[in-house]
Amino acid sequence: MRATEAEHLTGEKMMENESLHSALQKEFVSIRLKTALPLEEERRQEAEGRVAGLEAQMLKSISETVARAMEDFKASPKMKDLNIAFGQQAFIKDFELYKGRVARRFPKLDLRFSEEEDDVEAGPFDVAVNPSSVELASGLSEPATEAPEPVQKFEAVKSARASSATIPPEVEILE
Repeated sequence: MRATEAEHLTGEKMMENESLHSALQKEFVSIRLKTALPLEEERRQEAEGRVAGLEAQMLKSISETVARAMEDFKASPKMKDLNIAFGQQAFIKDFELYKGRVARRFPKLDLRFSEEEDDVEAGPFDVAVNPSSVELASGLSEPATEAPEPVQKFEAVKSARASSATIPPEVEILE
């Protein structure tokens, strides 16, 4: 009987020992989790900080790249062509508006001179001058072209003023 009692007590103590052992293991796990949790939280915050820094750096890089691309485009011939085309369109539109206003205000005025000629189109860059073809007769100080003759003679203007203020002097039309 004593042996059975001893076995029974030994069994109870072993079960109690096992339950204390599992409770102790759970406590160790809990302590490890409690110490690992703040470390993990700190790592997560560091990672979020690095991500935020990289995002800011990426946005700055993108904005610098966009700014450089815009400056390159503004300096490009394509942008210059677009500006010229826009200026031409704006000029033509304003010209047509004013032409319509003049036509409405002065209905008897002949505005055929302002109509476009399809066969002749000239622009500011259409004329090219070859400086080797211009030869000066006596040196560099003389002009390459002659000065045009005055349209009216001084005496004709003086006599026209003296004779009558209502009759305009005759003007020679140069073409």
